[in-house]
Amino acid sequence: MGKLDGQRVTTTKTGPLAGFRVVDLSAVVSGPLTAALLCDQGADVIKVEKTTGDIQRHVGSKRNGFSGFFHVLNRGKRSIGADISTDAGRDIVHRLVSNADVVIQNFRPGVVDRLGIGFQALSKINPALVYLSISGFGPDGPNAKDRAYDPIIQAYSGIASVQGRIHPEHSDKPEQVNMLLLDKLTAQAGCQAITAALLERSNSGQGQHIELSMLDTAIAFSWADVAADLILQTDASNPATAPDTVEQRPPIGASGSVQEFTDGWGAIMTLSQAEFEGMCIAYQLPHLLKDPRFSSLDARMNNREAARELMQGEVADAARKLSVAQAQQLMREHQVPFARVRSLPELPDDPQVQNNQMFRRLEHPVAGPLLDARPAPRFSRTPAAPGAAAPTVGQHTQEILAELGLADQTASYYKEGIVV
Repeated sequence: MGKLDGQRVTTTKTGPLAGFRVVDLSAVVSGPLTAALLCDQGADVIKVEKTTGDIQRHVGSKRNGFSGFFHVLNRGKRSIGADISTDAGRDIVHRLVSNADVVIQNFRPGVVDRLGIGFQALSKINPALVYLSISGFGPDGPNAKDRAYDPIIQAYSGIASVQGRIHPEHSDKPEQVNMLLLDKLTAQAGCQAITAALLERSNSGQGQHIELSMLDTAIAFSWADVAADLILQTDASNPATAPDTVEQRPPIGASGSVQEFTDGWGAIMTLSQAEFEGMCIAYQLPHLLKDPRFSSLDARMNNREAARELMQGEVADAARKLSVAQAQQLMREHQVPFARVRSLPELPDDPQVQNNQMFRRLEHPVAGPLLDARPAPRFSRTPAAPGAAAPTVGQHTQEILAELGLADQTASYYKEGIVV
C-alpha cells in the first residue's frame, strides 16, 4: 500500500495512481476536489463523512435531491459515514490510515489534533503517510482561526482588486471572479504536492506533512503576471519605493480584448507585432501601423492607455461591421489569435471538444443522467478516467468495515449511531 515494502492494493482501476489509497477526511470543495483528482488518476479514495453527510451534498443544482456539483467533487470514491468524535469512529480512521498512502483534511487549524487524527498522531501509526492539511489563511497567525470561503480569500489576496480593473469607468471597485477559483486552484496545487511527496517517498521511504492554504495559493498564482510591478520593488510593502528605472506596464492578460460583432462576441489577443499588424490589416485599419505609439510591443506597453482606447474605439467599431464567422476567417488568414465566445451548453457539441473526447454521459443511480468532463491530462501508458457515480452517504460503510476486520461490530456501530 505504498509502504517501504512497495505493496499496493489490488485494484481494477487504471491510471498512474492505481494501487495507492487515499483517506479523504475533508468536506466542501478544496479537499474533496483534491481527492477527486487523485481518484481520477487511479487512486482508491475512501471518503470519511460525518453521519449527516458532507454539507456540499446540499449545494448546487440537484435532481432527485442529489447535487451535480457534489458528484464532480466526489466521483469514484467510496463513502463511509462515521462519527469520528467518538472513540470507535477514531479507531476506524486509525485502521484506515494504517494501510493508506495519503490523508487529506481541511478542518480549521487545531481541530484534527483535538480529534486525535492530526499528522503527529497518524504518522505514528504509518510513518510513510503523506498528509495534506488545507486551510483558508494558514496553520497559524492572526487569521488562522477565521472562517474562509473562496470569495473571502479572493478579496483578501488582492484577486478581487485585480479583477475590478477590467472596468475602466470604476477600476477602483473590486470584483469577484464568478467561480470558485481558489478552491479549485488549491485542489490542483494539493494534488501536485501530494504526488511530489509520493515521488520523494519512493527514495526516502518516509512520509511528510504538507501545509497548504488558499491564501498562499492565491498569492503564488497571482504573482507571475498581475504583480509585475511589485516583483521589481525593493520594498513590496511600500509601492513608493519602486526604483525610477522600473517601466510600469500592465499584466500580459491586458493584451486581450473581448469584442462585439454583428451576431455575437469574440476574443482577440495581439501580443507580438506580427499579430497586431495582422489585426490592423484584417480590420482594414492600415493607418494604425504608422502610429509610433503602436509600432512595437514596447511602444504599445508604454502607451497602454492609448492602446486601450484604440481597442475600445476604432478597433471596436471595425469589429461591429463583421460577423463572428467573418472575423474568425480573417484572423486565421492573418495569424491572429481569435475565438468566438462560447457558452457552457455549447461545449459538448463543439467539434474541437468532441475531437478531444472531453465529455462522457453516465447514469447516476439517484440523480439520473449526468454529463461529466474527463480529467484534463491524457496519459499514453496508464490512461486515467473519471470515476463512477459519486456515492450516497455511507454507501460503502459495511464493505469498508469488513475490510478493516470490523464486520462483527458493524451491527452495534449502526445501533449506536457511530456509522451510517
